[in-house]
Amino acid sequence: MKLKKKEFLNESKKDKSELLEDLKSNNWSIRANAIYYLKKFNDKSVDDEIFKKLKDPDENVWLLAVKTLKNKNDPRLVDSLIDSLLHDKREEVRWHSAYFLGEMGDIRAVDALIRSLKDECKEVRLNSTKALRKIGSDKPVDALVDLLEDEESSVRKEAIYSLNAISPEKNIDGLVNSLDDADRRVRSSAAILIGKTGSKNAIDKLIEKLKDNEPIVRVSVVYALSNIDSDKSLPALINALDDPHWEVRSDAAKALAKIGSSDAVVPLLDALKDENPYVRHCATKALEKFDIFKK
Repeated sequence: MKLKKKEFLNESKKDKSELLEDLKSNNWSIRANAIYYLKKFNDKSVDDEIFKKLKDPDENVWLLAVKTLKNKNDPRLVDSLIDSLLHDKREEVRWHSAYFLGEMGDIRAVDALIRSLKDECKEVRLNSTKALRKIGSDKPVDALVDLLEDEESSVRKEAIYSLNAISPEKNIDGLVNSLDDADRRVRSSAAILIGKTGSKNAIDKLIEKLKDNEPIVRVSVVYALSNIDSDKSLPALINALDDPHWEVRSDAAKALAKIGSSDAVVPLLDALKDENPYVRHCATKALEKFDIFKK
């Protein structure tokens, strides 16, 4: 739907009245061209005519009108975008509406964006989730938790990102199920957010996911365990020093330094023999926190 400049007619010398007349043309490119040149006028009557194009049947004209009014900070635009988000039959108009509402960051859009999380179009749900994250209200938390069951993995991932931004300390039991998601990015993001909540409810599941096939998931689990105060975290992180992937092992060493238990000293000494130099470096730094070399 993005317009290319070559599609605009070379009629920049037309005066305001001619351009306003062009807004009535049956040709969408002429209407779009008129908006393109009318945007330079700081005139409420012009803005009023461009505002009418928010009902234009052509998506290109609608999009150009939105961008123009947004740049002019027209106070009417938010309400119009909310209406388009909820009622327009065109998917591209709805998901663009969600996108622009997120860019504008107006709290009035929150309720409409929550409703659109159930839109049949994936792109609408995706952009609504992103928009809610940008606005920052904690009102959509429950709706975002429900979105963790969405059929599209990209939507599920964005829901976790938004929950992370909006309410990272909230104990969200629904995230535990996301640790078994088919998409590794969802599993990884879920583990990180669980770690930020500090919740012990998922500790057993997190330890189980240290056997996940994907290193990115295991790295995220190590992060989560390092942030959860549980007796089970320490032995799980010690075991992670033997993980097949070097990044898991190095992060485990960092996590053990953070926890600070002396039970980690001997396993960290063994990690000084690791084949990967960065793992050895992390183990050394961890042991320095125990003053082991001074002793």
